[in-house]
Amino acid sequence: MVTLTGRKFQSIIDTAVAELPNELKTCLEEIDVVVSDIAEKSDLLGTDVEDEIDLLSLLVTIPKSDTYQSDSVLRGQLTIFKMAIEKICVDESEVASQVAITLLEELGYQPSL
Repeated sequence: MVTLTGRKFQSIIDTAVAELPNELKTCLEEIDVVVSDIAEKSDLLGTDVEDEIDLLSLLVTIPKSDTYQSDSVLRGQLTIFKMAIEKICVDESEVASQVAITLLEELGYQPSL
């Protein structure tokens, strides 16, 4: 297990986002990427994950039909859970790899691709 500062972890996420293929960067026009230390119990609903520390990320999207009903722009959110990723990694390099994999997996499911 590795422990990084919040600033260092955010820097790793920023780098991973910058290195995404352009097709996936387009998805981020409608999705905010945020960091949380650990998932809430309610975040586990609809997943096969049993313990909060084991959920690496959670993507919540807003259907386009719902955004047209509102005057404000509704955005989706991709939460990366810092402690869960740190738990399965042994060093900073492995954290960077896992963050990149997590982003690719979550954004790769977007229907706009």
